[in-house]
Amino acid sequence: MPCTRDPDTMIVTDILPLTVLDVNRQTYKQLKLALSLNLRRQIFVAVCDDLPLRNRLAKGLVADLQEDCGSGKTRQSEYPRLVSLELNLQDPNPIAQIEAWITRHPLPNPRSPLPVFQVLGLEKLTKASPTVQWSFLADLDASEGRLSDAGDRLFSCSILLWVSRPWSRTIAQSAPQFWHCRTGLFEFEGEPTPIAPSPEYSQTTIEASSVIPRLSQENTPPRQLLPLEQSHRETEGDYRPLKTPTPLLTAPISPLSPPSPPSPPSPPSPPSPPNPPAKLVELVWATVNAKISADVKAEVVPSAANTIPLKLLEQVEQLHYSGTSRGELAHAYLKLGSFYRDGLSKGNGGSQNGATVTPELLPQYLTVAILAYEEAIALMEKDAPEWGDLANDLGNCHWMRSRYQSQPEEKLPELFKAVELYHQGLQHLDAEAQTAVWARIQNNLGAVYSELARYRDRQENLEHSILAYQQALNYRKGESGGDLRPYAATQNNLGTAYWNLAQHRDAVQNLKQAVAAYSEALRHHSRSEQPLEYGMIQNNLGTAYWNLAQYEQPKDYLMLAIAAYQIALMYRTKQTVPAAHAATQNNLGTAYWHLANHSQSEPELRAEFLQEAIAAYDAAITLGETLSQQTGGQSSPQKILAFDLIAAHTNVGLAHYQLVTQTNAIPDTTCRAQHLHSALDHYIQGAIATEDQPERHQNAWAYIVQIVRTIYGEFGIEGQTRALSRVPGSLLSELMRRL
Repeated sequence: MPCTRDPDTMIVTDILPLTVLDVNRQTYKQLKLALSLNLRRQIFVAVCDDLPLRNRLAKGLVADLQEDCGSGKTRQSEYPRLVSLELNLQDPNPIAQIEAWITRHPLPNPRSPLPVFQVLGLEKLTKASPTVQWSFLADLDASEGRLSDAGDRLFSCSILLWVSRPWSRTIAQSAPQFWHCRTGLFEFEGEPTPIAPSPEYSQTTIEASSVIPRLSQENTPPRQLLPLEQSHRETEGDYRPLKTPTPLLTAPISPLSPPSPPSPPSPPSPPSPPNPPAKLVELVWATVNAKISADVKAEVVPSAANTIPLKLLEQVEQLHYSGTSRGELAHAYLKLGSFYRDGLSKGNGGSQNGATVTPELLPQYLTVAILAYEEAIALMEKDAPEWGDLANDLGNCHWMRSRYQSQPEEKLPELFKAVELYHQGLQHLDAEAQTAVWARIQNNLGAVYSELARYRDRQENLEHSILAYQQALNYRKGESGGDLRPYAATQNNLGTAYWNLAQHRDAVQNLKQAVAAYSEALRHHSRSEQPLEYGMIQNNLGTAYWNLAQYEQPKDYLMLAIAAYQIALMYRTKQTVPAAHAATQNNLGTAYWHLANHSQSEPELRAEFLQEAIAAYDAAITLGETLSQQTGGQSSPQKILAFDLIAAHTNVGLAHYQLVTQTNAIPDTTCRAQHLHSALDHYIQGAIATEDQPERHQNAWAYIVQIVRTIYGEFGIEGQTRALSRVPGSLLSELMRRL
């Protein structure tokens, strides 16, 4: 009998804010579902203070489960699915009563499953002597050992205990071992029934009655290049079809070495463990209950797919009991882990096999997948063909779990574990014989090292990342089937690793390597089949060129950056990926602004570049503010956009100012005033948005004072008055003080 912890126990109560009848119907459905799964060694507790209601529910369960077993017709001649027992107050030991019943009613087939036993009459203990009550509680608590003994065939059955609310609290306090082992708790609403003095009780079986009212079956209702600060987006790692996203991180491990030969055969394996881990069983039940509750709250009928993990768990338990080979048991755990792994991609309100998977369930899904995979990998032979893929998947799960941690000290253990698993997978693979798996794990290892570089030993981990990507590329170009998308994705990741390393050392050399990798990735990406990926890599290429322009050949590299950004915009459209489109527009504005600064000897060309910068910045700001407004103020622009919206306001204001004061392209007085007023408006936006950032706030005020003084110099007191009229009242007194 698997034990569960109290906080995660299945609680079925107050499901719908409807009538008591509606609540009881839903609770009954879930109780019936739990009993119909035929799982062994489960303890269910049903709480009901209304004895007539309790009796109807108990009899209804007997009839319903027997009908399910008999294809719609009750077969009294067959072994029962549910047996009802009244607690014997002369010897109040329900486990002993169950043992006596099984002895009197031997199974027709020794391999047949035992029935579920529901025990009634516990409310009579209220009128019994303290000795009887303590005897009952002591026997109940002592029974936990037998119930959890997988080798005890006699007690491979499940138990449903009907109790009143006072007795449920008493059992929880006085028989904690038994209470903590319960699998599900089902609470029914009803008026308490007074308890009459208890007569002598003998063991009886309640038969189903056709006059019992049946419960109704009706349905109830990677940031982008910033103007002055840059960062880079790299693609996620790759994985087998239907696998969870692969990692980006790792631990301090020695540089990658050439592929190792296959490991020698392992010595004989130890016997399989007697039981599945209690925590795994507990979490599987918790996720099933949560999914059913989510369906009920959404006023839809709980899907039959909700029970798939319970059936997979039952297969695991049966294989444990039958003493099957470790290989079969490993594959059963693998199937269970893969079910939860596949559900990870359905965590945005989607469904898995028709069952609801909410984002809140993802951490539990990850934990279950990890526990199941850990059991599988411990049981599987090291030379099994699935071993490498399993190590990869388990590493992926640890990487994903790191992303649910907020602090580096919480992320690092998960990332280190992912790296360890990837290396273990590589050690048990033959790179020449298992090319695809080898390349996949090397790519994931590179991605994880890049992730780890964010938190510690940046240069060292980026070097490990580059080596891993290069190892993957040695095999990816020759992968069968002619699909070069994995090769191109790894080239993109390699380019990003070089770009990041360039921020720390050998900038020109590493940036040129990044350009080469991005260019190679583009040659193997289909514009028509992968437009978003193609646009993303063009954006990355533009960023690498922009960085190179800071060190050599500025005009040449800036022109190349502008060309790459313009191509990227053809595929990162504002209709398909508005946030990415806005980020690339911002990058384009920055490239034009820098190109204008390198063209001071060519005034007309400089003015043209400034105007192009203004157009690109305006497009980025307009779209960025629209996206921010669409969230209803629930998220800050920094969380929505991949670029700094405040910096964009400052930069476009500066471009307006330079166009008027540093070129002769705007001779018309009205147009000059419009550009200066636009600069002032953008600087004001920057001042308002940086009130909690003292240094940036002071810079914004410096720009405001400068532009107001320029307007005064151009247009006199009348022009200054018009400019001051554009300043919000909350800022006006401070501006007058500074002027």
